[in-house]
Amino acid sequence: MTHKVKSVILSEAIICSLGFIVFAYFIHYKFPTWLISFAALLVSGFIIARNLKSVSDLRKIVGINKSFRDLLLLAGSGPLLGCLLSVLYRRHLGIELFPESLHCFAFIAALIGSTEELVFRGFIQEHVRKINGPLSVLYGTLSHTGYKFFLFLSPAVAANVDTGFLALFTFITGIVFGTIKYFSGSLIPAITAHALFDILVYAEFVNAPWWVW
Repeated sequence: MTHKVKSVILSEAIICSLGFIVFAYFIHYKFPTWLISFAALLVSGFIIARNLKSVSDLRKIVGINKSFRDLLLLAGSGPLLGCLLSVLYRRHLGIELFPESLHCFAFIAALIGSTEELVFRGFIQEHVRKINGPLSVLYGTLSHTGYKFFLFLSPAVAANVDTGFLALFTFITGIVFGTIKYFSGSLIPAITAHALFDILVYAEFVNAPWWVW
């Protein structure tokens, strides 16, 4: 791979990440300022679209081109990790370790979490992996952490959220998810873990919280 190609790949990863961060920061502003968020999202979407041109490209970043036995093992490890992480997070929040009720929004939250994995651990990490494997894990994690941090940091909303803990928790879990993706070649553990984590954390939410744009 030539230096020019590496530069293009890294530039695309940086611009794509910045697009999602800008989107997160401005999405809760009022019109016309929030138009900045959608412009940034379009830029990120364009970069993803120009690199994922077929279903086979999507299958490659998800890592489902494996035997049924391997897929079953990978799918089974995700829920265990997601359950453990949800217990730790709910303990930090000072609430019951397991939810006492389950509402529809929890499944929407799981869909959002799965989409984040497709974007940050799937596309961005896999894109940077073409340059350097270990670097891709760190970069994908930093990109996702930046997105989450600026979503809650936006001055457009008055948020009573411990952004320091949020950033640290997102970074640590991101390193874990990214490392599993790197060594297994599959995104299934991260997707299932993130989905179950969101279901268990948001199970008792009747309505979507403000940060769900």
